[in-house]
Amino acid sequence: MSSYKNLDGNFTVESDSCKYTDDAIISDYSYETTVVEGTTVKPTTTKMQFKTERKVGKTGVMLVGLGGNNGCTCVAGAIANKLNLTWETKEGTQKANYWGSLLLASTVKLGNDR
Repeated sequence: MSSYKNLDGNFTVESDSCKYTDDAIISDYSYETTVVEGTTVKPTTTKMQFKTERKVGKTGVMLVGLGGNNGCTCVAGAIANKLNLTWETKEGTQKANYWGSLLLASTVKLGNDR
């Protein structure tokens, strides 16, 4: 059985890339990736700055990754399998399965093409 301890109260991050003001928290971030050009692989860095307002707004729910194609496809596939969905195509009756998500998950991307 796992245990979870809730963090009570405020906390701060002590880092050179994180600064606090009265209104916001500003953090610097370097995103590192690779670009593939033919047979050449080049590492690249993109510098970003994030600003988070310190005023607490309304509470909401964020489901990370569901806005992307893989998240939507995975959820849709799970629902289609649960409901045993079938549909007609030119080749005949098709039945829902997990192969599309499994094949996409097995693909490894080395970097970004230009």
